[in-house]
Amino acid sequence: MFDLSTDFPTMEQRLDFLGLMPSASDDYVAPITPRSLAVAQPRTASIHTRAAIAGSTIVSVAGVVSEDDEQSVLDCALYLEQYTDTKYDRETEWYEWLQHYTLGLWHLGWIHQRPVMLESRRTVLYEPITHAILDTLKPQASGPMYTAAMESFEALKGNLQASMLLAQTSGRERGRQFQTMPCAYDARGRLTLMLIHSWYLAAVNPEQFLFVKWLEHDVTLIQHFGTFTLDRKRFDGVATAMRAKITERSRDYLLRM
Repeated sequence: MFDLSTDFPTMEQRLDFLGLMPSASDDYVAPITPRSLAVAQPRTASIHTRAAIAGSTIVSVAGVVSEDDEQSVLDCALYLEQYTDTKYDRETEWYEWLQHYTLGLWHLGWIHQRPVMLESRRTVLYEPITHAILDTLKPQASGPMYTAAMESFEALKGNLQASMLLAQTSGRERGRQFQTMPCAYDARGRLTLMLIHSWYLAAVNPEQFLFVKWLEHDVTLIQHFGTFTLDRKRFDGVATAMRAKITERSRDYLLRM
């Protein structure tokens, strides 16, 4: 899907791609559209998982992941979605949007070792979308990552405010585009995430769209997915600049479960 150079981009190239060049820092304001405000809530996820909605991304973190690493994942998801929205219209340029988002992970220091970053899967839905996503995850992800995704879905199903926020941020004309991002440590102790970008078209668009059994509708779910591992040295080089762009207003996109 993506043609990557074998050489990792320079720091200047990374900052420019991510919209983090110092000359632009005073001008950038994260776009704000009507959202449900993030408020403190008792967490409903299992003690083994922390989960959150970051824009239209469901972030799930295995319990052993440190709070600092959890925050790094949330910051990346929050910043990349908002910045990529300023570059491409997801309604009409979904491919370009996804390409830029995925390359944004790369420029932030999330490394994908395979020649092609994302694989794809098409599923005709006769069951809840959550089942289809877990079917995609199962052969690809580690046990802790799979469990984190599964438990985040359970937490989301019982959290109306989070479900409404996800519905607002993922809604498109007669369909939705959203992402699932479970993360855990791999066998070598490296922070790893799996990005699953999903979209579908349907005549109905319920707020609890993840849990509907699509028995009466002709719906096809398209998923693009890939696994990324954090290079901490590369990430630390851009993390401060990225976090400086995440304003308090833009954190209204974030709701922990």
